[in-house]
Amino acid sequence: MKRQDIDECLEIVWHLLESHGKANVDSFKRHDEDDFGLEALNKLEKISLLRITDGNIELTDDGQAKAKQVVRCHRLAERLLSDVLGMKPDEVEKGACEFEHILAPELVESICTLLGHPKLCPHGTSIPSGDCCQKKEDSVTSAVIPLTKAKVGVSYKVAYINTGINSRLEKLLNFQITPGVKLKISQKYPSYVIQGKNMQLAMDQDITEDIFVWKNGH
Repeated sequence: MKRQDIDECLEIVWHLLESHGKANVDSFKRHDEDDFGLEALNKLEKISLLRITDGNIELTDDGQAKAKQVVRCHRLAERLLSDVLGMKPDEVEKGACEFEHILAPELVESICTLLGHPKLCPHGTSIPSGDCCQKKEDSVTSAVIPLTKAKVGVSYKVAYINTGINSRLEKLLNFQITPGVKLKISQKYPSYVIQGKNMQLAMDQDITEDIFVWKNGH
């Protein structure tokens, strides 16, 4: 079984577990666009990447680690292609599918650091964290910074919103703070005062640091 096919099968199982909390043979077949089928699942079970019990699928520790890396790579690639290269949504998915099979783990970590350890892909789905996220490595100069590190009075373009808290995301969207919008900090103490087009608002630090902007203004 080719490595790419193994990756694709593990990715399907990961998505099922992530979205439904469980995976089974029937649901796998429904999401199996490449028609890998039960034969592929049996092969993955033989090489100890998953277990099948009464039709239910469970990833082993090795399978979990490998699936996590594939999904992490795919979603970071989506961020890279969307935020840095400005590709359209339909192009992003195709490009990310190709990237996930060819990027070395070290390069994936570098991309994550470059992007400032994003938590969400462009579709709002969580990006599995890596070692670099837990260490908060910044050895690769990041192209983006949290708005809290922006210089007062300088205009920056929003790269992405980096929060998994829906209430915060909704609040920012209600203020029309979205990727591509230009913002400026006019004050940092006692609270952050953010200025945008026809807009000025005070914001707590924990929300302000969820807004990532291009360091060079982009």
